[in-house]
Amino acid sequence: MHFLCSPNNMTRSMVKYQFIEDERARNVTMRKRKASLLKKISELKILCDVDACLVMYEKDDSPPEVWPSLSQAHHVIQRFKESHLWSSNAMQDHATFLKKSIAKMKKHLEKEKEKNSKHLMVKCLFDANALSGIDNQEVLDGLRSSVESEIEEIDELIQEAKEKANKKVFRTFF
Repeated sequence: MHFLCSPNNMTRSMVKYQFIEDERARNVTMRKRKASLLKKISELKILCDVDACLVMYEKDDSPPEVWPSLSQAHHVIQRFKESHLWSSNAMQDHATFLKKSIAKMKKHLEKEKEKNSKHLMVKCLFDANALSGIDNQEVLDGLRSSVESEIEEIDELIQEAKEKANKKVFRTFF
């Protein structure tokens, strides 16, 4: 997993997160990160006056670490289970989340393709050589589809205008 960081907002460097092979170093990192996480959640609870809890299972079969206490964590979890989020579509696994994200991106991509196609169509109206440098068949097919859609819309508008005109002419005679 990679994350971009920008220390001092001046340079960008790639930080690589991966499993720590050395057990001693991993345990030291775990202890430090856990302390930092507990401090942050405590600050969040105090500063923002929110209910929060942390349940952390380590890899072995030891009992989970619960913060601030088992009874308070149980209360927060119970509140969450009683909320509409627990039973709604807001709860999803990684696969569902990724599928929804991909579908959303595909929809956005299609909208962008349509915008580009319309932009190219307008460009063609003013520049006869606008298509001379384009050899991508997908772009040309998208342009053809946009032109056909625009023609259909114009035909529908013309038909509606004719029908309205015929109704007005008919009323004036009778």
